[in-house]
Amino acid sequence: MPNLLFFFIAGLEEPQFVEFNGGFSQAQLDWFNEILKFSDENQEKVVVMGHLPIHPDASDRVSLAWNYEDALSVIHSHQSVVCFLAGHQHDGGYCLDSHGVHHLTLEGVIETPPESNAFGTVYVYEDKMVLKGRGRISDRVMHF
Repeated sequence: MPNLLFFFIAGLEEPQFVEFNGGFSQAQLDWFNEILKFSDENQEKVVVMGHLPIHPDASDRVSLAWNYEDALSVIHSHQSVVCFLAGHQHDGGYCLDSHGVHHLTLEGVIETPPESNAFGTVYVYEDKMVLKGRGRISDRVMHF
């Protein structure tokens, strides 16, 4: 039987609106904004982790959170966020956005051959994060 998912995606102007994705409520975005205000005031550096990617250049359009633009808007209104780590998009992806935030979508273990791996260790320093990958996960240095 053919995969009907791609039939339905083909007709969508905004392909992230599929049933296997989700979005953020206004209450969640408001809470997130307050947390980041606190982090800004305390000169903290923040790494945000979520299952769904929120930047189109770090994922295919199908795997994005429904209202990814709202989440990006919150992040971009604060200087504390240095990285957004995501999953969901099994092939992975990366971009450094126009606000200097790294968006790293990690490759999924579900697509990894049995004789390989898909994991890594992140080392955090004052001015960068270093990802030492294994298998499908590439090494990466993310300066901030």
